[in-house]
Amino acid sequence: MSGAVNREWTRAAYDAIVLAGGRGSRLGGLDKGSVRVAGRTLLDQALEAAAAADRVVVVGFGPVPEGVLLVREEPAFGGPAAALVAGLGALPRPSRAPFVLVLACDLPHSVEGVPLLEAAVGGDQDDEGRGESAAVDGWCLAGPDGRAQWLLGLYRAAALERAAEHLGTATDRSLGLMLGGLRLGVIPAPERVTADIDTPDDLQRWTR
Repeated sequence: MSGAVNREWTRAAYDAIVLAGGRGSRLGGLDKGSVRVAGRTLLDQALEAAAAADRVVVVGFGPVPEGVLLVREEPAFGGPAAALVAGLGALPRPSRAPFVLVLACDLPHSVEGVPLLEAAVGGDQDDEGRGESAAVDGWCLAGPDGRAQWLLGLYRAAALERAAEHLGTATDRSLGLMLGGLRLGVIPAPERVTADIDTPDDLQRWTR
């Protein structure tokens, strides 16, 4: 699913995992991916943000376009760490790209955030993801409050694999337990880019 968005940079290849299968319990059980903001579903907007990825895996609910792989964590509703591990396992090896874009579907302005991540990786990477910043396991965005938004990040695939192995059983484990030990570059971003839709008030603000 590459080429749909013009990326004017020399980039290292990446795959994408879109998390779209939460319970939406704080939204009354809504399927977040099907929520419409500005006339489009959140899942469609996330897929647009991931359009430059070599391969895209959606973990959650469909439908998804042709060429996008749809999977679920087992058991379902096992939490974002379990969903991320399921998405990582669905990416084919050994042809997996050296980087993985991790993206939650409930970030309406993620299409603005992905180029910030791409720029952080920069043009100093070779095809294996090596470069001056090789000591970093990945990059994620942070809003004005400085809090890292792990679900809008570009990570080294090998680092995610190590994190998944170290975590062990992923069901009902926190994302912090999986990603908190990684060496990450944190990229400042506008609040609208890192703000998610988690509550009815959030949804009202975005739809208004």
